[in-house]
Amino acid sequence: MSKRSDARVRELLASMANVTADLSVDVIAHQLVIEAMNTFGATAGLLELTGATQAQGQIAKGKDALELIDISHHEEPKRLRIELKTRGERLGKLTLGPKNGKDRYSKYDKELASALAGAAGVALENAQLYQDTSDRVRWLEATATIGSLLGGDKQQTRGLDNVAELARQEARAKYSFILTPLGESETQKHSYRIAGISQNVHPSLAGRIITKNATEWPKPRDDTGTLLLMRPEPVLPLGEIADGGHTLLTELHARNTHYGILLMIRELGQPSYRPIETQMAQIFASNTAQGIGLVQAHHLHEEVRLYLERERIARDLHDIVIQRIFAAGLSISALAKHLPTDKTRERAQSIAQELDTTIAELRATIYSLRTGTEDHEQPSSRILRTIKLASESLTFTPRVHLGDGLDTLNDETLLAHLQAVITESITNVVRHAHAHTLSIDVRIKKQSLELTVNDDGMGISTPNSESGIANMRQRASELGGNLTINTDPSEGTLLTWAIPLPAN
Repeated sequence: MSKRSDARVRELLASMANVTADLSVDVIAHQLVIEAMNTFGATAGLLELTGATQAQGQIAKGKDALELIDISHHEEPKRLRIELKTRGERLGKLTLGPKNGKDRYSKYDKELASALAGAAGVALENAQLYQDTSDRVRWLEATATIGSLLGGDKQQTRGLDNVAELARQEARAKYSFILTPLGESETQKHSYRIAGISQNVHPSLAGRIITKNATEWPKPRDDTGTLLLMRPEPVLPLGEIADGGHTLLTELHARNTHYGILLMIRELGQPSYRPIETQMAQIFASNTAQGIGLVQAHHLHEEVRLYLERERIARDLHDIVIQRIFAAGLSISALAKHLPTDKTRERAQSIAQELDTTIAELRATIYSLRTGTEDHEQPSSRILRTIKLASESLTFTPRVHLGDGLDTLNDETLLAHLQAVITESITNVVRHAHAHTLSIDVRIKKQSLELTVNDDGMGISTPNSESGIANMRQRASELGGNLTINTDPSEGTLLTWAIPLPAN
């Protein structure tokens, strides 16, 4: 090897040392053009990078560098084109313009260029691997913060805005959106709400509803749930994103549930998304979907807990407070009959009416505590009203107990029969029993509705002879139930009216 050739090789090695001094693909690419021009004495240089590198695009240096793209130019023999490859993957092409003071590149120049291409390809690949690793770490660190961003209110508005902004930063995009589905009904199935927006997005877009036909929504082409679009219009035909360019659509999917869509939109003219970016965006979206699912589950748990607590309060008011007030009202009504003057009797009736009003107000409170309560009178209220009306002629206060679940009865025929039986059974006690105590119990027991009326009166001599008893027995038969009467002159009478309920 001649001294001149040896000097050229040393110059090439020094150039490659300068090229590989940095691990940034962009810096290496620019330095490669400069060092190649210096090594070969070229007047211009153009590096065209492919999508395999992060710094894809063109890097032009020197006079008329962009003209080097034209391979049909009349000065093509004076140019040197170098393919940059590594392990079969094409990374780009470096084109050098005419040399200073010489017309053509020599055979030795081309051999030297081949060595340069090999070294440059390895440098670019290593830099890209380093950059990919750094990007993965950056995305994963961002993904780890999603949970802390999504803990806000039930609608998650602020949290989703923060996640959208985080995605925008990591994707090096200008805009980012999170779209959440409105619902599963046919009218809402293909409608989304803009639930999260990043910086640079006009606030007026927040909450906007986007509705399309099923065929109009762009669908990911594979099971990764990601799709690359040239522009955002297929998803956001809003006009406010007029400068939007390459768009990455990622489905928010976790545990076989679709939670929405994540959009990351780069500014018009910016390069498209690289494979590593689409891969990490998919991981980011998956974790976002899981976070949304956990927040929704948490809010659902809180709603159930609140519902159960409200139900407990309502049940206590109904089973304890109302029934005690009801018993007090019956006692006052019974006492009024024994008061000596009309004025005191009127005063007692006024107190009884006040207690009735209090019961009505408490029932209204109970119904407001129970979700899904209808406007019509509840079964338990109808039962209490029936007992009160039938017991007005008693000289004492009956004991009343209503079990849980009575307000779930929605069979109007059954309730009408029950009210009639309650009235008939209490009327029989008033007319014939000469009792001092009376207990009325209505409850749902297993798969049946059971009414028991127990008094300490003189009993019934012939239980089957009374027309009222026959009517109660007939009503039980019509509903597939039965009536049993246990009576004894020394112990009183126990009447049980039981009706089967349909299985849930």
